[in-house]
Amino acid sequence: MIELVKHSAKHRDSLVKLLNNKNVEKWLLQVPFPYTYDDADFWLNKCMNGGSEGDIFPYAIESDGVHVGGIGLHKKYEHSAEVGYWIGEEYWGKGFGTNALEKILDKAFNELHFVRVYAHTFEGNIASEKVLIKCGFEFEGLLKKVHMKNNIYINSKLFAKVVD
Repeated sequence: MIELVKHSAKHRDSLVKLLNNKNVEKWLLQVPFPYTYDDADFWLNKCMNGGSEGDIFPYAIESDGVHVGGIGLHKKYEHSAEVGYWIGEEYWGKGFGTNALEKILDKAFNELHFVRVYAHTFEGNIASEKVLIKCGFEFEGLLKKVHMKNNIYINSKLFAKVVD
C-alpha cells in the first residue's frame, strides 16, 4: 500500500539516493546527473512553496513510510494537467507506479476537476507506457525531437486520459 505525501525535509536524503541513478535519471527530463543535495534542496523548496501560481501538485510516494518515488500534476490549462512520475530502481516492478498514478488521477478528476490528464514518455520507456495504459491512458501520438536532454534531441510519446 502506498501513500502520496507532501514533500518535506525528511525526503532530502532519499531524493539524492534514489535519483542519483542513471537508470532512473535517463527517463526524466529535468533531473540532472549526478543528482546532488543542492538539486534536492531546489526541488524541496519548489514543492514546499507550491509553485508561483499554485499550479503544481507534487507528492512523494511512500510505501509503509519509506520514500520510493515521486509523482505530480502540473496544471497547464483550467481543464487539464500534465502528470509525471518516477520510482527508485530498487522499487521497480512492485506496482508502486500504477498505484500512485491511480491515486493522483482520483485527485485530478474528482478534487481538482480536470477533464484531461496527459503524460509524455521518452521513446523506449516501455515500463512507463505500460503503467499509463493500465491506468486508462490512450496513445495520442509520437512527437519527434520535442525534448532536449544533455544536448540530445528526444522523441516523446504522448498519452492522455480524458473524462466526460
